[in-house]
Amino acid sequence: MSKSKAKVDDLANLEIGTSEFAKLVGKTPQWIRQLTRDGVLTQCGRGKYNMAENILAYIEHVSGGKEEIGKPRYVDAKTEHEILKKEKTELQLQQLRGQLHSTEDVRLVMGDMILSAKSKLLTLPARIAGNLEGESTKTIEQTLRAEIEDALTVLVDYSPQMFVKESSE
Repeated sequence: MSKSKAKVDDLANLEIGTSEFAKLVGKTPQWIRQLTRDGVLTQCGRGKYNMAENILAYIEHVSGGKEEIGKPRYVDAKTEHEILKKEKTELQLQQLRGQLHSTEDVRLVMGDMILSAKSKLLTLPARIAGNLEGESTKTIEQTLRAEIEDALTVLVDYSPQMFVKESSE
């Protein structure tokens, strides 16, 4: 039992060179030197690293760095970026399926529909006034109602294809 504890203590204090450390983490010696310059790893002598301390520092570095108050970690920023890319892709897919339309397309199509209904409603008096002269109030009311309903059907006739045609022009 005391031999294994002694081995653990030896590993905790083991010093290794730059090349050995690079092999241990699967990187090049240049990479290890760069991490040392960046302050991620610390040397205990020229070209020597405390193995246990620096392995922990390297693991912390590759997992996104230390969590500091007010400073986002790289891994957090990367995760947020991936979430935004996923949302963007979902929106593009909805647009391809005709379930989502751009604001400009909606403005164009709805503007056309409203203008069409408006013009039908504004021409209504001139179109039917002569035909209703001398008619009963009930007949005038029924005729006006039918004409107004006809003019408003333009606003009801929605089709996703209307937006596809507008956006492809």
